[in-house]
Amino acid sequence: MDILKQMQMLPLFQGIPVEKLRMLAKHARYKTYKAGEMFIGETDHAHAFYVIATGQVKLYKSSPEGREQTLNLLGPGDPFGMCTAFAIDSFPANAMALEESGILLIPGTVMEAVAMKEPRLLVNIIQVLSDRLRESMSLIESLSLKEIPQRLASFLIHALRIKGTQTNQLQLTVTQRELAKILGATPEALSRGIRKMSNAGLLAVDGRSIRILDQPALREMAEGD
Repeated sequence: MDILKQMQMLPLFQGIPVEKLRMLAKHARYKTYKAGEMFIGETDHAHAFYVIATGQVKLYKSSPEGREQTLNLLGPGDPFGMCTAFAIDSFPANAMALEESGILLIPGTVMEAVAMKEPRLLVNIIQVLSDRLRESMSLIESLSLKEIPQRLASFLIHALRIKGTQTNQLQLTVTQRELAKILGATPEALSRGIRKMSNAGLLAVDGRSIRILDQPALREMAEGD
């Protein structure tokens, strides 16, 4: 693939002079991973910056007992690994492809050298970090303070906000089992929560398709009312 052309299409690199992008592209590698393939593990030495070109990736933590907590679902254009590119050597989470995915890998030293000379790249990275911090704070609040239906309501309201259109229809990009991991619930607890919300007339679920029937009530539930 044409790595330079691919980078020019990604939001992270918008506003960056083409000569700086050429330097990044010269050292970048493009790798593909199969669905279900874990390509970075916790504590792996990975002094690199990653950007998803195609597909979907989840970042997650695992407990010694085998429990998983999904931290982020990332799609085309989303970067990750910023901590290993600029600060630490070991990766703080696991990264797994949920579907066949193409990933750009940029050596951390190269990314740092370009960032030192190009303030716009730093601004773009700070914006990504700010968005991730806000999402992490919401996740912590949801897991520690909310019951399963409230967590699901918060997730759906957030998904509607990202979609940015006046629609009540959502199409999940993950299975309900993966959604349960995101919400910090068992699949059985999530099924009960969905059934409870469906019986209350808040939503209708058909596989991965979710139709919001009462958005104001869903917002009230997400806020804990």
